[in-house]
Amino acid sequence: MVDLLKKHYTKKMELVEIAEKLFLDKGYEETSVEDILKASGLSKGGFYHYFKSKEEVLAESINQFAEGLLIELAPIVEDKELHALEKLNQFMEKKSTSQKPKKELIGYLCMLKKSDFTFYKYTIAIVQKYIDPLARIIEQGKAEGVFHVEFPREIADILLRAVTSVPQSMFFNEYMEDQNKAAKYKASMEAIMARSLGIDSKEIRVFAND
Repeated sequence: MVDLLKKHYTKKMELVEIAEKLFLDKGYEETSVEDILKASGLSKGGFYHYFKSKEEVLAESINQFAEGLLIELAPIVEDKELHALEKLNQFMEKKSTSQKPKKELIGYLCMLKKSDFTFYKYTIAIVQKYIDPLARIIEQGKAEGVFHVEFPREIADILLRAVTSVPQSMFFNEYMEDQNKAAKYKASMEAIMARSLGIDSKEIRVFAND
């Protein structure tokens, strides 16, 4: 039984990977279930054994994206040797680099933001999974007397939404292509986070350095 479940999961993830490549190459809206069937070699019945719709494939892709990053973030949150400020900086930098190569990540985000509803689901998935670990870091910083906040969980929610929604900006492509504009956006985001936590903006690193 265990082997069957493992085989089912492995095949399901292979299907998600195939669909992701199509979504990135053709665009999510332009990719049909038939395209996925052709690329995967599955019959229609085989596809529906794993997913009910193309939307469900994307939902699983988003979930895997979020879960993969959450696994990478866990050692930072659990590290008993790190002070809260360094945890925060490593947490935010790791989130920005992600488990995907930068070029692939940008393509993925650009694909998602073509649909407001699709990107909304992505944002919700990310925020829901990361609120608790980020809140724990902020709570630690509050206990250390470094972060001056009254409601750590609510601050974590607000800050995550701010960072996660960057691709929704009408200037997102400019930030990706123009280093000067990207630096200004980065500095502005760091200032907002710093003020929210009651620290100096020079102490915080929101995005990883290229």
